[in-house]
Amino acid sequence: MNRREPIWLEFTRRAMACQFDVLLHPEHPLHGPEVAVESLELIEWLEQLLSVYIPTSDLSRLNARGQGDWVEVSLPAFDMLKLGCLIHQQTGGCFDITAAKLSEAWGFSSRQGRMPTQDQISEALAKVGSQHIEFDEERRRVRLTGPVAVNPGGIGKGYAIDQAVAKFRDRGIEDFAIHGGKSSVVAGGKQLLDQKESGWKIAVRHPEQSERVLGSLVLKDRALGTSGPANQFFYFQGERYGHIIDPRTGWPSKGALSITVLHPSAAWADALATGLYVMGVEGALEFCASRPEVGYLAIVPGDRMGQVEVITSNLSEDVFVAL
Repeated sequence: MNRREPIWLEFTRRAMACQFDVLLHPEHPLHGPEVAVESLELIEWLEQLLSVYIPTSDLSRLNARGQGDWVEVSLPAFDMLKLGCLIHQQTGGCFDITAAKLSEAWGFSSRQGRMPTQDQISEALAKVGSQHIEFDEERRRVRLTGPVAVNPGGIGKGYAIDQAVAKFRDRGIEDFAIHGGKSSVVAGGKQLLDQKESGWKIAVRHPEQSERVLGSLVLKDRALGTSGPANQFFYFQGERYGHIIDPRTGWPSKGALSITVLHPSAAWADALATGLYVMGVEGALEFCASRPEVGYLAIVPGDRMGQVEVITSNLSEDVFVAL
């Protein structure tokens, strides 16, 4: 007799240009659904503070003020911007919260990729650099010291999920999963309440052939972030250009078909998925070698047409199983 498929309570809300899903076991305490709704409302509230598409948000006000003036912001905006700058430093500039101008230059912000001129790339690069963000800890203020603008696209979803996770754990709920779109996931506790060990099983699929399963990851109180150009790219003179731009050069990064990062924090996993993709497989493996908390999985083209290779770091046999 086949084992019955697990059934969860599912709560959904659209925010930050994607759908957020919360999964809970029906056997959870009575306050479980209440906390799920509260967590989604928290994500909606954070969107009001962090979205650059809402004119009254903290980040929109900061960008509108421009270079030189201090802007008092909320604690979430302050913390997220500081974290973005820290990850910028640790990745050697491969992740940059001010890189949106490059996406505009290449047409990816409007999902209409195009080949810019070198002058357009240089002009956009002159408006990129997280080193131009300055913080006043005492008065919780931020200012831009260069011609840059902030955009939380590579870290905002993860940051919001981290805050939602904290709400669950503060209320004593350990078994849950939260999805933010297709690229950000956090799972805590057990996927099935009768299983012996904690962990949620997630399929690792071929980035360009979703029916092909390459293996599985088990999330054990960790976050997962995925990045790759499979869904946003264009061809120019026979060459393919993806949407993940290297903020140091202004050109699209190449190499892996996709990478996945595991980390205790969803914000870190989200941002590192971009930063380590830009860094390239060799650089990413070197980065992870001194950071055991960062799990890394890259899917790269194989030696033969249609083949792929899976490269991992800091993923034990009970976390990643290849097929």
